[in-house]
Amino acid sequence: MAKKAGNTFATAYLILIFGIYPFFMKQGYVDIGEAKYHFFIYCSFGALGILGPAGFMCLWESLSRRIKKREPYLIAWERLSATDWFVLLYAVEIFISYFISDYPSEALWGMSGWHMGFLLLFLLCLFYFFTSRFWNGGKAVCYVGMAASGVVYILGILDRFSLSVIPLEIRQPSFISTLGNINWFCGYLSVISPIGICLFLFRKEKGERSLQDKFQRLLLGFYIVVSFMAGFCQGSSSVFLFFGALFFALLWIAVKKKIWLRDYFLLAALWGFSGQAVRLMRILMPGGYNYEKNNLCAYMTDSNLTLLAGGISLGVYFLYGYLGSRKGVTDPQKTSGFTKDAPGIQKAVHGGMLLFLVGSILLWLVLSGMNTQIGIPGLKQRSEFLLNEEWGHGRGAAVLSGIKMYGKMPVIHKLFGIGPDCFSAYAYSQPEIAARLRDFYGESILTNAHNELLTGLVNTGLLGICLYMGIFISFICRCMRKGAESPQVYALAVCVFCYAVHNMVSFAHVLNLPYVFLLMGMGEFLLTEKRQSLKIESMQ
Repeated sequence: MAKKAGNTFATAYLILIFGIYPFFMKQGYVDIGEAKYHFFIYCSFGALGILGPAGFMCLWESLSRRIKKREPYLIAWERLSATDWFVLLYAVEIFISYFISDYPSEALWGMSGWHMGFLLLFLLCLFYFFTSRFWNGGKAVCYVGMAASGVVYILGILDRFSLSVIPLEIRQPSFISTLGNINWFCGYLSVISPIGICLFLFRKEKGERSLQDKFQRLLLGFYIVVSFMAGFCQGSSSVFLFFGALFFALLWIAVKKKIWLRDYFLLAALWGFSGQAVRLMRILMPGGYNYEKNNLCAYMTDSNLTLLAGGISLGVYFLYGYLGSRKGVTDPQKTSGFTKDAPGIQKAVHGGMLLFLVGSILLWLVLSGMNTQIGIPGLKQRSEFLLNEEWGHGRGAAVLSGIKMYGKMPVIHKLFGIGPDCFSAYAYSQPEIAARLRDFYGESILTNAHNELLTGLVNTGLLGICLYMGIFISFICRCMRKGAESPQVYALAVCVFCYAVHNMVSFAHVLNLPYVFLLMGMGEFLLTEKRQSLKIESMQ
């Protein structure tokens, strides 16, 4: 009875967060951060009133049963996975960080308008466990989440071209859709959109697909185009870090099956043509585009690079299909690998990808170093190639401040942090750092280092950031191992990976981190061998 009630309320909670939460606003963009936070907190506490007792009852029943059977361990519901342990230890660590903080109010509630304090982080840890133990793998959450995010992206595209569907009190170009600031929009996009993209790519192998399957695939294709267009036109250059992480992760997985690899090039073509669709809209509505054009998004959509990328990818897609038909590869069962030596080829491709990644990073470092010292024609004005305070449109100042802050912290705080979401409180309590920040940012208050790991290092210390990274790394690695048995978990691994990479130049907030923990909870359900043995399929 408790398990059934828990499942019902866990599913209802997930539908509420994935389907309604992105749209909730109060007085338009006025205090949108406060409005989003309070919606999430009230919904979470309401769900906690049901899921908490249900969880306790399930735990009691499990312990009673094991005591009667004299089983050797008395752990909750079932054995804890590596990710479970990291989440559990992280919850303990952030409590210690809050307990020893010199800023108890900020550490508990978080900064006003931001609210990434102990309360929110602890709730995310709780709901990771509630989701992983009570959610039953139903398709409704996936469908609702994709439908809601699709509408959010469409509203964002319309906002960018001055087509206001929702009347709001305050409008400005840096606030779009129902998510607020473009950085918040980009953070949400990096977490949610990979779900639909992966469902399109990692499809089941079928000979003759039904009309329903074809219609579903057409809808997924439309969702992908809308997602990419929203990314291209929102205005933040950090979206290209997300695009890079997305296609890197997808290629890493796609080489395992021919049908996935072929569709990978179709996906790349959709990406390129989506950029050109934004370009076409700017031509047809020359006065409608309402954001600055001195950024990477505008450059990529104004140039022929995305057109070239889309055309080449589409050509490879059709060539791949043609060569496959010439060789007589029409049986889906023959598309599961390249050759009998597929694992060797996969390792070679993976090795090449890693070399390319390392080479690209080294090249960027060399170019950025030279450009910072002597200036390189064509790159002098590009903040992405400056290793100083101007890097990343001012992100460099935030990063350097974060490094100095950590260096000034006592040993105990270096280990456990200054307190969850206390970055700003500590920064402006240090006269030298505060003066530098006011000189650079003026009246704006810096709340994070625009690098999540560095922000976490200050807020929760070395131990906290190691446990936090352990959550992500353990989850992604387990998903990659289990993906062959259940391809759905690949999608969840890609979501988490894209979030982590994107936040190398961004931050956690109430519209991305809650989704990450909930998606990992859903993934934990799919990863558990006991539940996989029930052959419960979700999201497809």
